[in-house]
Amino acid sequence: MIVLNAKGKPFSWSYSSLSEFESCPARYAAKRFYCTTVEAPTEATIWGTRVHKAFEERIRDGKPFPEDFPPTYEPWAKVLSQLPGEKQFERQFAVTKNHVPCGWYAGTGRGVVDLLILHEDTATIIDYKTGKKKDDNTQLELFAWFVANEYDVKPVFKTFKYRYIWLKDNSTTGGELKYLDAKLVMNRMLPRIEAMERAWNAGEFPCFPSGLCNGWCPVDECIHWRARKEWR
Repeated sequence: MIVLNAKGKPFSWSYSSLSEFESCPARYAAKRFYCTTVEAPTEATIWGTRVHKAFEERIRDGKPFPEDFPPTYEPWAKVLSQLPGEKQFERQFAVTKNHVPCGWYAGTGRGVVDLLILHEDTATIIDYKTGKKKDDNTQLELFAWFVANEYDVKPVFKTFKYRYIWLKDNSTTGGELKYLDAKLVMNRMLPRIEAMERAWNAGEFPCFPSGLCNGWCPVDECIHWRARKEWR
């Protein structure tokens, strides 16, 4: 039996939803299963949306960055705009439960690549980050899998390069996978995805207390929730 959420939608996954689930299943469920919580945009998320759009317009159309943007953004955009190859912006990928590429709304698994550059036998994946720098390439490796899986009928790309651009830190991290290694990424992701799906089907979403419980989590009906302290 297919278990639907409060809005009549079946289980689906993405890297962001997986991260939410592993951080706190109860918070994930309130947002995506029971649909009782809607997280309001914050200054950080609004800024991130502006930055992504501005990079797309700068690289694709040559439109200058807004005047309130840091000057350190332009060198990154200049380098990316000069890279050879077909550039795809906010490239959406979706797969069925059996990992067959499909349309976005038909997908069980989904991912969006900020900038995908296809050149000869190499696919380059770029993801802009406006937050705190982290040492974890899992999201980029999953994007490499999406690209490899999309072109699997007739493998075109032998090398998958991926980079985070940490705009606040003005630095970059990333790596590279060959085709077979990119295809194997899903082997590591499946146990995590399946754990989330089991929780969905069983309707079991325990609370994982953390610092977010101190007024930062929107699920204020949780037993661990505490009002945020006001600093003077």
